[in-house]
Amino acid sequence: MQAQVPSVITTAQDVTISILRSVNEDPIGWDQAVSHDNLFLQRPYLSVLEQHPPKGLQFRYAIIRKGGRPIGVVYGQVLYFNGAESIRYQQASGPTACFFSTFGQFLRGLVARQVGFYSLVCGNLMLSGDHGYSFHEETPDITDLVDQAMRLMRKELEAEGCPVSILLLKDFYPEQLEIVDGFRQHQYHSFHILPSMVMTLRPEWKHYNDYLAALSSKYRVRAKKARKILAKDVIRKTLSLADIQAQQSQIHALYQEIADDSGFNVITLEKTYFEGMKAALGDDFIVQGYYRDDQLIGFLSGVINHDGEFEAHFLGYENRWNPVYKLYLNMLYDLIELGISHGAKHIVFARTAEEIKSSVGAEAIDLTCYIRHRSSFTNRFIRPLLDYLNPIDDWSPRHPFKQVDPA
Repeated sequence: MQAQVPSVITTAQDVTISILRSVNEDPIGWDQAVSHDNLFLQRPYLSVLEQHPPKGLQFRYAIIRKGGRPIGVVYGQVLYFNGAESIRYQQASGPTACFFSTFGQFLRGLVARQVGFYSLVCGNLMLSGDHGYSFHEETPDITDLVDQAMRLMRKELEAEGCPVSILLLKDFYPEQLEIVDGFRQHQYHSFHILPSMVMTLRPEWKHYNDYLAALSSKYRVRAKKARKILAKDVIRKTLSLADIQAQQSQIHALYQEIADDSGFNVITLEKTYFEGMKAALGDDFIVQGYYRDDQLIGFLSGVINHDGEFEAHFLGYENRWNPVYKLYLNMLYDLIELGISHGAKHIVFARTAEEIKSSVGAEAIDLTCYIRHRSSFTNRFIRPLLDYLNPIDDWSPRHPFKQVDPA
């Protein structure tokens, strides 16, 4: 199939913005413009999402050039939100790695059950963190360029019969706010939802036992007890591509069991997603299985990013075995062990299940998002609604590490 010719506009200061429908329409331009320290903006990863897209998710890309030289990229995901299909009015009881699962709880008070609309998101709904754009360090006016690219994407989508109501920019760390707060000048409203749970791995931790030694007695006993319970009947195994292909249906069923337990479910992975990720990313994509009597009862997945982050990704398990073997808690310990063994600096556990993640050493970080409605009139009323819907912290942070006396 012949690639579609990307749409191009030229702005002031000899800046050109090209809109693509596939990251491979201009592979040289994308590779020259994007930073190489973020795997989630590299073409191998983005190509996997194109080949195995979650249900209903579309993609748009922008390459920004100045004087003909690529200086940055903007990555957009397009999703139709249907309140009647996506919202189930109960408290979510299972863990999830999806941004929109938590944003959905936020939207429940913003939209009626029957409301449907298209959203254009700068970033990745399947990840926690700012994976929506990348620019060369010397590029000025980044927020202006991102806003122009988003507006151009929206214009093209509307011409294709996809009227985008919401522009969403996600997820910015506190140290970025001085730069990204420029989005306010373009009528975006800032807001927070649930924090992202991030764990910093200490440089002296070379093995999992070093992490255990840093825990206070109470939490070290808890970790060892959880491991002992699991080891009684359950075998852990790192899955190869062949393993994933052979057990594709079981893996997807376990993922779906947890996804269905969420109070809000917009992102639905295709059955081939994990196979596609492993084939494209190789050793950077880890899947670990949990077997009882040779039957797969759970799995976790994680991605080793180029910037020293280890991203906890989707997981799944049979709910009936979770209390018996402390499956979810053991998966958190396993993610820590994997992060240490791969030399990661941070583990991104994403949102939800804050208290149990805190109990293994993760800390809550408020990420800032920006939102804008296409209607200027409606956009005026988003700010008070966002203030009203701001989530309340109803969990208690844990402090699992030994207290270190100041020198």
